[in-house]
Amino acid sequence: MKPVIRRVIVVSIFVAGLLMPALSRASSAMIETRHLVVSDATGRLSNDQLKSLADQAQAMLERILAFWSADSGIDRFGKIRVVFDVPRRDVYSTVFYWEKKDGERTRIVQVFRSEGSPQMMAHKLTSAVFPQKDKLIRNMMGILTEAQVGNPLTFPMCGFNSDDWVLALLKTKSYIPLNEFGPDHESWGMTDAGGGKLSILDKSRQHKAYAETGSFGNYLFQTYGINKIKQFHRLSNEKERPSQDVFGFNMQELEANWLKALRADEKTREKNVSVVSRLIERNPGTACAEAQQLVTNKR
Repeated sequence: MKPVIRRVIVVSIFVAGLLMPALSRASSAMIETRHLVVSDATGRLSNDQLKSLADQAQAMLERILAFWSADSGIDRFGKIRVVFDVPRRDVYSTVFYWEKKDGERTRIVQVFRSEGSPQMMAHKLTSAVFPQKDKLIRNMMGILTEAQVGNPLTFPMCGFNSDDWVLALLKTKSYIPLNEFGPDHESWGMTDAGGGKLSILDKSRQHKAYAETGSFGNYLFQTYGINKIKQFHRLSNEKERPSQDVFGFNMQELEANWLKALRADEKTREKNVSVVSRLIERNPGTACAEAQQLVTNKR
């Protein structure tokens, strides 16, 4: 073998040796937990990092199942796939959608970030556990769960409480009646291109809709209990928003009762309502992000 060729081979082997540890740091496979199949769409996570995220997601799901006294739906739909991906528009968010392949439907929860405390993961895992076509009921349950076992910095709470936001919307005369929010995305200021590709057309309307729904869900939970909400979810698969059957009031009456209860508690929330009211008046489209920043800066 010629000396020049030998030197090239030796250098190539040396460079390959340097690259191998770096390549091995990238996660090479999916990790399965009891209820989940967790994967890395970024191509940047190590196996240890992916395992840590998988354990975190599994622990989150177990808290959700305990809160709702529910099962994960594996027998009907298989394990939930959790995919960690890069942030979209530098926003930490999570989406839930169905993926259909070879006639089989799979539940996908896609998390657009892998650092720090997850945002909207509890919300979207709840949507996976309780599949629901009506966006109002789906978000009502998801936001309630996020507030109970998830991250309070998550949209639409944004570091405050959904009740604070609704009282501020009433104060600034920008509240939207619940009957204006249909079962699909358009009335929520959003569009859905499928495969988890949601677009926000009206950020202000989206935040109002989600905050109102979260507060309404919390009212139902505090007033009627979790089993009534589960019944509402179950019967809604057969009948549109069957509030009369479950709670004894139609949706308009139930909404009026909720808002009356909120106003009765307004004094105890006066400080926070004042803060978020100013944010809404300044720019309702950026109110959530500014609220998150305020809360983060105080820590």
